[in-house]
Amino acid sequence: MILKARALVAIQFGLLGLLFLKPAGRLLSDLEILKVMSILLTIIAFVVFVFAYVALRPSLRVSPIPKPGAPLIVSGIYRWFRHPMYLGVLMIGLAFLLDNLNLTSIVIYAFLFLNMVIKANYEDRLLRQRHLSALEYQVKVFGLLGRKHA
Repeated sequence: MILKARALVAIQFGLLGLLFLKPAGRLLSDLEILKVMSILLTIIAFVVFVFAYVALRPSLRVSPIPKPGAPLIVSGIYRWFRHPMYLGVLMIGLAFLLDNLNLTSIVIYAFLFLNMVIKANYEDRLLRQRHLSALEYQVKVFGLLGRKHA
């Protein structure tokens, strides 16, 4: 369990790092609007991170494994979205992608998205094992792929 969690986190940061380094490739577009969208996504992502941090403080960790004894957080931004930190990561990744729009970056982002969905589903499964009310919460609140729980 710990090895899987560490691998998912390492992959997440590795893929974000690759996108940040602007992988080489023929640009598909370098329109100014993409740069503006990249900046706006970055700002929105940081706002999401702040709201998630405030709500998640007693349970905060990078690992998808829930902190022992931590409550199920269902307030603040978690009232509407159950993985806002992961959403923020995807928004930052998309900002990096838009700032360097090429096929290599698109493939890297696709793997980042897949990794975050796997990480969110894994975390949801672990939360259901620890908290009796987690399933009810997961059905009602949006995840990375909508309301359906994993």
